[in-house]
Amino acid sequence: MAAQRFGNTPIDKEIVKKDRRKGKRIGPCAFGERAMYLNSFFISRRYYVPYEEVERVYKRIAMSQGGFSGKGVFGSLPYLVVVLKDGREKACNFKIEEEVDEAVRFIRERHPEIHIGTLAGEEARAKREAERRAGRPAALSREAENAAARLRNDLAFLEMKPEIGEALARSVRRKRQIDRIPSSTRLLAWALLAAGALLALGGLCLFAMGKPAGPYMLLFGAAFLLFALASGILPFGSSSPKTVKEEWEKALKNAKNYISGKPDFFFPPQYAHPIVIERTLRLIEEGKARNEHEAWNKMKNELKALNSSVRVSQEEHDEVAAVKPLFLECGYKDGL
Repeated sequence: MAAQRFGNTPIDKEIVKKDRRKGKRIGPCAFGERAMYLNSFFISRRYYVPYEEVERVYKRIAMSQGGFSGKGVFGSLPYLVVVLKDGREKACNFKIEEEVDEAVRFIRERHPEIHIGTLAGEEARAKREAERRAGRPAALSREAENAAARLRNDLAFLEMKPEIGEALARSVRRKRQIDRIPSSTRLLAWALLAAGALLALGGLCLFAMGKPAGPYMLLFGAAFLLFALASGILPFGSSSPKTVKEEWEKALKNAKNYISGKPDFFFPPQYAHPIVIERTLRLIEEGKARNEHEAWNKMKNELKALNSSVRVSQEEHDEVAAVKPLFLECGYKDGL
């Protein structure tokens, strides 16, 4: 199927066809030399939009209440959101969150002129930074200046390989979600699976006997089976506790191997995430801590104090949601 134009600038059909075919495919989208190719809900790479018309791209995660609590049926729903300069936007649904991260990373590396992140997020960060500057002491002590410089070096080192932090945050979130599924919910999913199998088997038998109820039983059985398997509750495939544990351990190993390349890296590998460094660094820059160790302990105590009853800004919520699972999983301990 030929790609349809989503932007305002038309491109010759033959050029689009070749560009889409040669482009880098990431999930249901593709990224060529001339344009990015976006999916509809059911069809991959259905629309094209030239890069020069794109204002920003960012990842959006939609979750049910159960997805956030770890008690529900549905998990996270990742989207790649593409915003055009004329204000229109296209949300591309992905099945795998990691592929959204890869797509954002590809755009950041190949097209630095395109903004990464939401406009509201950029404005909130700028406002918060201005407020911080206004509240910072006129001058930091030499100890604090040196500590801040070391943390900035750690941040720059970690940002050279952003997939380290992304893998840690993603894998620990998935592990905690699977580990916290109640046994009663698993039993319900097993019961649905068994009921679906019995209905499907009975429907096949009745269908073979020419009974009119056969197709209906088969249909209901298949629906039960699909629902149970798609729920992400049964310990199969990517929803297996063993699988999510292995993914978490792999992310930890990769983080440990990477930071070993910088012997003076301050943070433990399980917390090697840019947001963790930024939050620690801010405490020094705001004059609330004199060195890395003092800022580190204060930052952990602040995270511990934040729970569902504490109201915070949207940006603060996003930061905490990204990194607090790392600390909860590791018990706020520095050792692995």
